[in-house]
Amino acid sequence: MTMVSAEAAGLAAPSSGQPGSVLDSRRSNPQLLGLDVCGATDVGRERAVNEDAIYPDPMDGKRFYSPSADLLARKGQLLLVADGIGGEQVGSAASQWAIRLVAERYYALPGQDLTGDLREAIEQTNVALHRYLKEIGATQAGSTMVAAIVHEGQLYLANVGDSRAYLLRDGVLYQQSRDHTLAQQKAERGAIAQAEVANDPDASVLTRALGAAVSVMVDVFRPVSLAPGDMVVLCSDGLYDMVPEAEIVRTVSGSVPRRAVERLIEMANVQGGYDNISVVLARVGGAAATAPVKLRPASMPGYVAALREDLAQLEPSRRRALLIALLVIAFVIFAAMLVIGWGMYSPASETAPAAAIPSFLTLLQRYWGGWNV
Repeated sequence: MTMVSAEAAGLAAPSSGQPGSVLDSRRSNPQLLGLDVCGATDVGRERAVNEDAIYPDPMDGKRFYSPSADLLARKGQLLLVADGIGGEQVGSAASQWAIRLVAERYYALPGQDLTGDLREAIEQTNVALHRYLKEIGATQAGSTMVAAIVHEGQLYLANVGDSRAYLLRDGVLYQQSRDHTLAQQKAERGAIAQAEVANDPDASVLTRALGAAVSVMVDVFRPVSLAPGDMVVLCSDGLYDMVPEAEIVRTVSGSVPRRAVERLIEMANVQGGYDNISVVLARVGGAAATAPVKLRPASMPGYVAALREDLAQLEPSRRRALLIALLVIAFVIFAAMLVIGWGMYSPASETAPAAAIPSFLTLLQRYWGGWNV
């Protein structure tokens, strides 16, 4: 990923704009909206170092700021994906700096304007990151940033660079962020068709990034009303460059967030894994969240934990039916093993091994009855 200055690119995009249209902006009851959040970042198959970072922290909050329950209720759940620029250690440091500072500064701001607070947190982070990169002599470094807040049934968004935010609703994936690339600028000016952007030679040339200059233009968007079943998807280009949108829709729609994250990263790696891969998913539904979200890594160990989580996603009637079926299967297996074991260890004539067969069938009759042997 390379970067060109906004001035050199002739960029004149507004600092705020409309998101990618969501056709049905239905109203929702904020008290009925909770979040199931999961995310992961993966180095991929070609890179030696992971220059991506995500929030909430998959390391159980050990690296980045974790808000209190009161702050979460007042300011909402923050979701972030950052993709570092500058190569290996510098890019990795830039993305982690960006994540840490945006989270700290957003939750520290006292205002009630969540969109304004998000923009200010990103702008403050840009100043600090630019100063840090200048001090270490990393003049061609920086980070992308896509940020989302879910609060009281509303989705607030901002972005700098080409990490993306999507909203999946009723099987349709709507891109909510705007790519700040030279290829996208060409499309907006009519020099190329929008369908040609992905394959354009300048598709990976950024026109904006955090830390690249003392100031940055942050795109913020009109809040979107959320409804139960909506899925918010944040990701780096290592995902959407590798996995077609139709496959993202199919994977996210058919799985709980944890399994969807696992599968998306696996698919990106199967397709080549040429870049670092990051994705954060937040599914809307259930009761409103009032405590900080602890992001579950997609590779969370433990089959028991995974099974318990999957069972929790089922409707109560289906969960009961599944548990009854499992108990019946377990009883049948236990009874069969008991009968087989009894038959194996019961005395039998060494000269007439065939006599064990009717003896075994007789035991089956004794347990289940009614068989003709």
